[in-house]
Amino acid sequence: METLEQRLREHRKSGVYRATEPPPELEAAARAAGLRYFALDASSARTKSQVLGLLGRTLAFPSWFGRNWDALEDCLTDLSWIDEAGIVMHVEGYTSYAESDPDGFIILLDIFKTSAEYWRGEGRGFWIIFTGKPAAQLELPVLLL
Repeated sequence: METLEQRLREHRKSGVYRATEPPPELEAAARAAGLRYFALDASSARTKSQVLGLLGRTLAFPSWFGRNWDALEDCLTDLSWIDEAGIVMHVEGYTSYAESDPDGFIILLDIFKTSAEYWRGEGRGFWIIFTGKPAAQLELPVLLL
């Protein structure tokens, strides 16, 4: 059976996933796989501005990050601001934003998916994992190990 670390090393499988429960070893597995780990608790974010600000702070985006959708995609498809081979972002508490701005949430998911596809083509890992009971409602593949 494949371990989480082994899965995270397979850049061709990276993408945007959902899991009801976060794997307890996610951070350690990400680091062991040579990826930068980020934990994002979005429970207080209800607006696009709040989500973009939270992402910018949590991921420590460069100063040129313009806090708009295009700038988010630019930062996520230009990982020159990190030393690691890719990223793993664990997202929880996102339902307040998804409910208050469903169109914005769809755009956010699309940017995550597009960025993951880009990095798969470049041979780098890019993993976004939404967790919590509401994740079961997301139309995303389940993170299986």
